[in-house]
Amino acid sequence: MKKHDVIIIGGGMSALVAANKLAGKMNVKIFTKKLKNNCNSWRAQGGIAAAVHNNDSPFHHYSDTLKAGCLHNDHGAVSLLVKEGVTRLNRWIAAGMSFDTDSSGSYLLGMEGAHGKRRILHAGGDQTGVRMMQYLYDKAALSSDIQIYENEQAVELLSEGGKCSGIITKGTGGRICGHRAHFTILATGGCGVLFQQTSNDTSIIGDGIAMAYRAGAALSDLEFLQFHPTLIVQNGKTAGLASEAIRGEGAILTDEKGCPIMKGVHPLKDLAPRDIVARVIEGYVRQKKQVYLDITPINNFRERFPAIYKICQDAGISLDSNRIPVSPGAHFLMGGVLTDTFGRTTLPGLYAIGETARTGVHGANRLASNSLLEALVFSERAAESILIEAEKITPAQIRHNQHFEKQNTSCKVPALPSRKEIQSKITVSLGVERNEEKLKSLEAWLQEQGAEYHAYADRTGWNREKIERSNMLLTAWLMARSALERTESRGAHYRTDFPKPDQYAWQGKQIIRQLQPERLPVKN
Repeated sequence: MKKHDVIIIGGGMSALVAANKLAGKMNVKIFTKKLKNNCNSWRAQGGIAAAVHNNDSPFHHYSDTLKAGCLHNDHGAVSLLVKEGVTRLNRWIAAGMSFDTDSSGSYLLGMEGAHGKRRILHAGGDQTGVRMMQYLYDKAALSSDIQIYENEQAVELLSEGGKCSGIITKGTGGRICGHRAHFTILATGGCGVLFQQTSNDTSIIGDGIAMAYRAGAALSDLEFLQFHPTLIVQNGKTAGLASEAIRGEGAILTDEKGCPIMKGVHPLKDLAPRDIVARVIEGYVRQKKQVYLDITPINNFRERFPAIYKICQDAGISLDSNRIPVSPGAHFLMGGVLTDTFGRTTLPGLYAIGETARTGVHGANRLASNSLLEALVFSERAAESILIEAEKITPAQIRHNQHFEKQNTSCKVPALPSRKEIQSKITVSLGVERNEEKLKSLEAWLQEQGAEYHAYADRTGWNREKIERSNMLLTAWLMARSALERTESRGAHYRTDFPKPDQYAWQGKQIIRQLQPERLPVKN
């Protein structure tokens, strides 16, 4: 078969899974706006959830996922996740990916919040992300079909005849290039860095969400952003993430006096769903009280959680008292670019995978450690779909002008607020708890900053930093509008003015955001 180019924007786990699946049959070009290790996948601590033990089953995993997602999940997508996840993961393991085992060779399965059984496979204790990414990059390095371009920022999706036909990128020196391909995959992650406190890499600001919207693709469930309850904090700054697996091994959330804070709040106590735990801790934060993870019950903490131990050590947090100071922070976007179960978006030629995509598997609140499984299952499914579609391409449709230079046009750049101001405004209004007054205030401020204008403005001549802040404003505006529209509380979306779920009006209802065709910017 003739090898046709596939462009992937982003260098995380979902991008590499797809690239490795396509290699050998197609040429794959991966573009990352910074270095290849600037993504969230390297930071994954807990592990990957899968029903691999004989006392577990995909059905139990399915039920836990729906319960955590407050039944807002796409049931068919969840079924695919838990069933295909086991098969696909076992193929990986057979190919060389290894996970922690005991002396008899049995998996050391972890326990995390809202899971009914131990089903979290981990590698290197709390270094699962590092181990998996190293494995994937080592595999990609063996293929001549995969090329990785670092420090090449994707700023726009190209579209021709109602189809996505590639991307426009900017290099560090401002050079503008166009890259055409039959298939383009968004794997840019979520948007955690819109907030002041986050577990995300500093590059994760919602670029893919903004680009897809500007290109006319539909977005969904943007109001559902998960806040991780236990970011490690020191002197008001985030030092890193304290995996939920710590609580799975027995750690307890306590107040300053050492009293458990989750007792009597939820039957699962410290392993309650993340939205519930985050709101409890947020209550202490508002009162300017510190919450701690008491790790006394974990005898081998340094060996079981070496990465987290080092985070504490580097931040100057002494563990002699067996306490880690924690606070909630933005963690994972359940919504994103609307896709089917093959990663196809509503814009032909454009796929979305990983956290950028709204596959429907997470519903209103992601079940812990389902994200790596989602990346594996749906990235492989997207690649398989592309391989099938590539068979239909005729010789006459093969593009010969794959790469081209674009003129760096000069244009007036509007005044933009600083990153810190954007993050401050978003954190206040789109945080763990929301209400109409705060959301309307944020929406009005974003309108004043020209957020809607950023949906269709010609930004080719803007510098990289201006484009990033433009994406931040646009993504936040879309999220705020969705959060304002959903007049209920469900999972990670909690409205103090509508504190209960509204089954009649909102059960299973998606809020779709899509730019009207007449407003689409010209990108050719």
